[in-house]
Amino acid sequence: MPDKARAHSALLAVFPTHASYLRFAGSSENAPMLQSLIAFAAATQLIASSAQDCFEAFIRDHAHSAEMCAAPKHLDFEAFFEQKDVLLALRLSARALAERINALLQEYRIELPKVSNAMLTRLKKETADTPHKQNVLRSLAFWLGHERAQLGPQWNFETLLSLCRAGKPQVDHKEGVRIGFALYSRGDVIDHEIVGWLKRELKSYIEQSLARFSYGRWGKVRSHDITTLYVDFPKESKVGNPAAYRHCLRSSLSLAHQMAIRWALSDYCTQNRFLAIGLTAGSFDKLDNHLLPVLNAKLPGDPVIRLTDYARQCVLINDIRALLSSRPAEVTLFNGETLTIWWAVSFWSTLYFDFIPDLLTDPMLQNDALSAQRMSGILWSSIVNDPTAEAQARPNAISTFLRFPQNSLLGLEIAKTLYYRRRFWDAIDILRVVLSLDPTHLNARTLRMVLLRNLAIDAPGYSVAEGMFDQAHLEADFIKHNCAFQSEDFYCEYAVVYLAEAMAILRYLRSSGAGLRSERAAQLKQKVMDCLAHADRLLSTGLMVSPTGIRANYLLNTVKVLAHVLQNDPALFSDVQRSIDGHPDTVHRPIGELQWQLGFVREDLAGQQPYALMENIFRLLTVSHDDSISLQAYRPTTYFCTAVAWWDLFPVRTVAGARRTLRLLQGAADIAATMDKRDICIYSFTRTYGEMIPAGEFIGHMQASMRMVQAQSGGDLQQRDKDEVIQPTDPDRMALLMTLNF
Repeated sequence: MPDKARAHSALLAVFPTHASYLRFAGSSENAPMLQSLIAFAAATQLIASSAQDCFEAFIRDHAHSAEMCAAPKHLDFEAFFEQKDVLLALRLSARALAERINALLQEYRIELPKVSNAMLTRLKKETADTPHKQNVLRSLAFWLGHERAQLGPQWNFETLLSLCRAGKPQVDHKEGVRIGFALYSRGDVIDHEIVGWLKRELKSYIEQSLARFSYGRWGKVRSHDITTLYVDFPKESKVGNPAAYRHCLRSSLSLAHQMAIRWALSDYCTQNRFLAIGLTAGSFDKLDNHLLPVLNAKLPGDPVIRLTDYARQCVLINDIRALLSSRPAEVTLFNGETLTIWWAVSFWSTLYFDFIPDLLTDPMLQNDALSAQRMSGILWSSIVNDPTAEAQARPNAISTFLRFPQNSLLGLEIAKTLYYRRRFWDAIDILRVVLSLDPTHLNARTLRMVLLRNLAIDAPGYSVAEGMFDQAHLEADFIKHNCAFQSEDFYCEYAVVYLAEAMAILRYLRSSGAGLRSERAAQLKQKVMDCLAHADRLLSTGLMVSPTGIRANYLLNTVKVLAHVLQNDPALFSDVQRSIDGHPDTVHRPIGELQWQLGFVREDLAGQQPYALMENIFRLLTVSHDDSISLQAYRPTTYFCTAVAWWDLFPVRTVAGARRTLRLLQGAADIAATMDKRDICIYSFTRTYGEMIPAGEFIGHMQASMRMVQAQSGGDLQQRDKDEVIQPTDPDRMALLMTLNF
């Protein structure tokens, strides 16, 4: 990051809000420190002069929102330091960190107090209730802003101050989710080695996921009895309704999903040894009365993940993407109470739930020809003559799955891993096994439809692509006639089949130019519009069936914009040099109509700033959707889509919106870079439709997007008023981000 940008991040970490600056500047004792910070800002050309008024204006214009200054829930300063290697990518001791902070302050002649190991230790135990302690936190914030700017604005002075005031939050939590893991046997021995393995795997995933869980001393694994382990996750707020359980339930289900697959892959899983996972929600002092019966219940098919009725209500209300049984089982407790038990049938794992580490390193699931050959040798051993057949004797995910083909969770995870490595045909082969045992499995059918869509996009010619799209439509028809399919994600993925088909035809028309007969060209143009109309209808239905409708909302805006732009500019069908873009009025009209229909524009709310409600809704939808995701390979495209929402879909482009867009695009590129190192592809909407592309290609799209936004926005955004309106450089072209990379 350039020095100027790092300096900007460091100063806003010290003064994240205007109020924070005013409190600091109001004390005469802070005057020397303030002057040194002003001199630093002037030296790095963030302000035009060394006047205090100029510095204050800089802070006021670039101040962060309140949510950016909120500390992660269930975290105090001591837990923050314990988790600094995960939260901050920082593997220094407290003493080494103090030395680096002091060196940075000295280098730039910042008069904030030096940091000592002893003071950091005190802040772990005490509240920051003196000016000196608070200024030590500002020194730490300055270093974090300067040296860890890539982590975003969350780690600032106000956040650190909140952590020091948090005390020991775990003693206050009376409600949350308790998740139990019980090992059972029908003849095979369960010894300390197996229980020890289970405990280690639980701890491993929780520790690796602390940046998402952020529960401090919560989330600890404890023994209930010899073969049963418990983990508690506290409720996020004191509000007494199911919506307050969103974070803790997402964390619990992510953990349950991981352990169900890890158990199936372990050497300890046999036909006579079972793992049961139970989730209960409510008051911690009463949960054991229900959790043990849930774990002990004999259910048809021995489902691994079970939920109480209230936990199921919380899952549904918070739109956590798991498919649960259509009917519950009931057991009678010792006191005569009837306990209703539901279980997880499947997960929308390809979008929302994290990879299984063992599958990413499995020799059969790598992205190379040898892995594909070995996999074929196992799946089709009677047909394929594999010279590396001796490798089949070694433990691997494919042979494990074929030993227990009824384990659809494992089969889907293997197919997902292959999908994210662009081994589409191999993933289809795995799904063939899953669907042979359960032809109505919604997740498996939907994933096969998505794989066929990707194959159509990659097809060598339009006629081949047309046949692949037809196969994808047949999969969707089967789902509609035979499966319980009322799910937003099915409707979205099916709509994207039509959207991808429309864009494939459009690309074919544009590349063919005048080479097509006018009759054929007219037919294809009409087919493009018909496909967009089908997608519009499906996405509208997806919006209706979902508690949140976040994905359907974004895609519906995309489809409406494309349809409107193509209707108003027929030359786009034939001129390959003409970008898929339109006049601002052409773009804004369908967006504005849909936003009014969805209640984003409310004329009955008097006294609000223009678009204030819409801005709050955008932020709420962003946080809600991001909270539902633990799969990092999907997060880059959600960042990109959020950037499109602020740049293309918000009614007015401002400097603040441009800054936010650039941060999101850079964040998407950064996450994609970490996926590239693991040979994982990105599920991308950078060409309007969903496709699996290599991480390097996605990063190229982000770089092109940032260049376009910077060119449209003009000069240094950090120096300008955040409410300044940005007009397109070409008054006849909107400069759409959603179609830039098409």
